[in-house]
Amino acid sequence: MEESEPEYIYGWWENLDEEEFQITFRMSKKTCISLQAELDDVEGIDNESSDTFLLCCLWILGNTLPFKDAGPMFDIEDNIEVILAQYLKKISALGETYLAWPTDEEAAEIEEGFLKKYHFPGVVGVIGSLHINVLPDGKQSLYYNTEMDKHTIILQVVCDNHLLLRDVCAGCPGGKDIQTILRSSPLFKKLTDDDSYLIKNNKHLLGGTEHPQMRTLLTPYKGKDLNEKQSKFNVLHNSVMYTVEKTFCYIQSRFPRLTCMDNLHPHLATLLVSAACVLHNFTRVRGESNEFYTDTE
Repeated sequence: MEESEPEYIYGWWENLDEEEFQITFRMSKKTCISLQAELDDVEGIDNESSDTFLLCCLWILGNTLPFKDAGPMFDIEDNIEVILAQYLKKISALGETYLAWPTDEEAAEIEEGFLKKYHFPGVVGVIGSLHINVLPDGKQSLYYNTEMDKHTIILQVVCDNHLLLRDVCAGCPGGKDIQTILRSSPLFKKLTDDDSYLIKNNKHLLGGTEHPQMRTLLTPYKGKDLNEKQSKFNVLHNSVMYTVEKTFCYIQSRFPRLTCMDNLHPHLATLLVSAACVLHNFTRVRGESNEFYTDTE
């Protein structure tokens, strides 16, 4: 005997208390209203309540349950993936505001923050990359990573000392190496342009061993026979690099869908990742912690 789908009363989310709402939609009611207002403002809409489609998107990002479960929950009869893609694009468009490269003044504040916490001078950001599993489509695919034996998309980010994302490049095929992705991304111009803040002010990002060593991108010393100075540099470098690992942890804990996209087409997976990055910053600048989703903040 087949189990019948549970019945949901339309608007059930309005009866959630603050904690239940945060756990379900990964942000406070107040922040959700602010998000809806900014999305509506872009389209010139006057809407005093949260759009059902927005809540559906947030719910999908906030758990790993099948997409089909969202239909009856939010009374949506249309194709969930089509609606989801449309709304994720609207959220991602806010990236022009919330994923902005720091101004010169902000960069100076970021440098001061890194210096105060880690005693590492001249750092205005940390670059990192994350592989996210997607739907397999043959081992000749650009998305197939031979070393991992998985199909992935790569998320490349630069984060600051407050764990805010300052540059995002999402959806690169997992079969490409990290250096190739960096060199083909808009970030590379910021690292090499003589008029960039980094070069003009002799500042730099920190990157991992997979990144190229550059005047504006410092990577660890390689090899086993390092002298004491080089070893100390690597220890300090590694401690600062933890910033980007913590940022990835926070994004994935707030939006666990990013850990469960093995059955999604790379295009839809990329939209989910892009929207999650925007929402990470959107919630963080409003003082929302990860206390509901992680053990430590």
